[in-house]
This record gives sequence, structure tokens and C-alpha cells, in this order.
Amino acid sequence: MNRGDIKAELMIILRDPTVESSFDTWINNELEQLAYQFDFPQLRLKTPASLITVNTAWQYNLTAATHASSYAFQKKLFRVTNDLFDTGMRIDTDILLIDDIDPDHSDTGTDVQRVAYELEGRNNAILATWPMANDVLSLWFYRKPTALTLDTQFPDFLPDEYVVDVLIPRLVLRAFRLWPELATEGGAGDATRAMVLWTQRYHDGIYGGEGKIGLLDALRKSKPVRVRGPRPGFGLAGADRFSF
Repeated sequence: MNRGDIKAELMIILRDPTVESSFDTWINNELEQLAYQFDFPQLRLKTPASLITVNTAWQYNLTAATHASSYAFQKKLFRVTNDLFDTGMRIDTDILLIDDIDPDHSDTGTDVQRVAYELEGRNNAILATWPMANDVLSLWFYRKPTALTLDTQFPDFLPDEYVVDVLIPRLVLRAFRLWPELATEGGAGDATRAMVLWTQRYHDGIYGGEGKIGLLDALRKSKPVRVRGPRPGFGLAGADRFSF
């Protein structure tokens, strides 16, 4: 399903043209949330981004890394190489370990030999290097999904069945949460029943149900899956766990 198909499906469900102007933003926000919460192999870089380091600085924003396809960092740096470590150098997830090696951050050299990174909010991280060096690092990480800017574009990581079973229920629940009256107008005639119905559909999309393979099982077949944040919620209380 492309963006236009998703919007058309939402209109059929919600039956309120006044909310249609929000769909483009919602779709991209929810796709980005899914990409952050689950490790989709389609978003794992196959070719590296590059980061130029200098011998006068030891910290860098990973958003400064450049990629030939303009892919941007979202999470989880998993490989770093340079001319000295062409198969990969040690990556720590605590910048304090670099502080322990060089408390004054004054060490310089010809090549970076060790890095550490820490997430700074969503979609960014701080990379610390030791020693400071004029170097070029090759970085592999999970990238942000490509934003959908046209109705003819398709999500670049989420198969159609999970657009239907995961993304659309998230979008419907988002609408219900922002405008509760939509749950009665376009839902099941009763707001509580509509919320239960769509949270169950989201639950089935994630964990499987009615003979369908859930998103988690599909990801496990490709690689071990890691879920970030709380267990994907379902039920009326669980609906509040969605990141809107």
C-alpha cells in the first residue's frame, strides 16, 4: 500500500474529512515510531555512512554522518571502521569509558582507535572518539525510514500485510485518542467497543492471531528482534502506551 492507499483506507474507517489534513504527518510519525521500536533488517545499513573527525575534537553528532543515499541515523551503531581497523573497532555504549581513558581529552593520534556513543533524544546520538585524529570513520547503523512525501510512495521497510495489520490500527487509535467522537462515528457505534476492537487488531498484528504471523515473529525469522521501550500495549490501558 502506498501513502494514497493508506489515506483512503483511513477515510473509509474514520468517515470524517476534517481530519484528512493530518494524515500525511501521522503516517510518517507512526512509521518512524515503528522503525525506532523494532529492528527492521531493511533499515540496517548495507553500505556505510562517513564521518570526518579532526584532531581538535572528540565528540560528534551522528546526524553529521553522510551517506550516499542520504540515509540518516536513527539508532543502534553496530560497526565502525577506518584504515587502522578495517574489520571494525570496539564500540562502547557509555561515553564515560572514553573519559576514563583520556580524562582531559587531550590525546591525539593519526587514527581513531576506540569509540563510544550514547543516544541523545530520538534520532540522534553523540559519538565520542579516542584519540582525537584527522580521520574518516565508516559507520553502520539503523537508519530513519524514508519519509513519504507523495501519495505514490510506499513505506520502504514495512510489508503490506503489516501496513494493514499494524500501521493502520495505530493510525486509527491515534485518531480516536485525539478525537474520541470519531470512535463512535467511524468505529463500532460505541467508543469503548471501538477502542477495544482496534487495539485488539493492533495486538494481533504485533503478536499474531487468526492464523496470521505477527510482526514480531516475522522479524525473528530474519534476525533476533529487539523491542525498545515498553511492551507494545493493547487493551484500553495499553492504548495509552502508543507514542503519539
